[in-house]
Amino acid sequence: MSQAAGLDLSVIVPCYNEEANLDELVTRFVTTFDLFRIRAEIILVDDCSRDATRRVIEELERRHADTVVGVFHEQNQGISGGWRSGLAKSRAPLVAITDADLQYAPEDLPRLYQILKREGADVVQGWRIAKTFKGWYRYALSLAFSFMLNRLFGMNLRDIKSGFLCTRREIFGEMLETRYRYRYLQHFIVVNAASKGFSVRQEPVLFWDRHAGESFIHSPFAFGARSLTDLPHAFWEFRVLNRRERAKRCAA
Repeated sequence: MSQAAGLDLSVIVPCYNEEANLDELVTRFVTTFDLFRIRAEIILVDDCSRDATRRVIEELERRHADTVVGVFHEQNQGISGGWRSGLAKSRAPLVAITDADLQYAPEDLPRLYQILKREGADVVQGWRIAKTFKGWYRYALSLAFSFMLNRLFGMNLRDIKSGFLCTRREIFGEMLETRYRYRYLQHFIVVNAASKGFSVRQEPVLFWDRHAGESFIHSPFAFGARSLTDLPHAFWEFRVLNRRERAKRCAA
């Protein structure tokens, strides 16, 4: 990872079959960054999409050559794989992650970015507030899963699973480093951060309906059930091993 002089922020966006969302996503980010005078790059990671996502990203790279960076997977690597590839390509000292479907508003990112710079938290994460309840079932399951993770890992966060956050590049690298391989690491990156001793600040953000296209999660309940297979390793690593290592460092 090389740091580019003049860049403030790298925004990493994993993309899977998001051809209908990316033009508006980039337009809104560019407008927002201009308004707040944030020098940013937008890293769009195509995770081997089956639609025209790659072609759209290549076109956005041509139209926004100073801002948009395309990364293209030849095999599907999932959300955490997209984060890793985006991090490897990033050049700014601070990074943010968001989804491509515009459920997190680009206009909310400057607030997370400014809090990170001003108040010194290690991670500033958007805490999702539902704007509409069209997807109430999935939203309720997400809240229930966050509640369970809080109890299991001894935390007290409002929205552990939110994929909208801002942090320093080196901290995000540590958030992605784990002893075990997880099927859905995206559920645990903030848990991992807290277990390693990083402070987490949460700020409320509106959570919108998907702008266009379909989510890869066709059955939220089945997706949640599959996620439970990660819990034994996650508990051992994040609740036991990481905290044991922190205690040893404090005692040294």
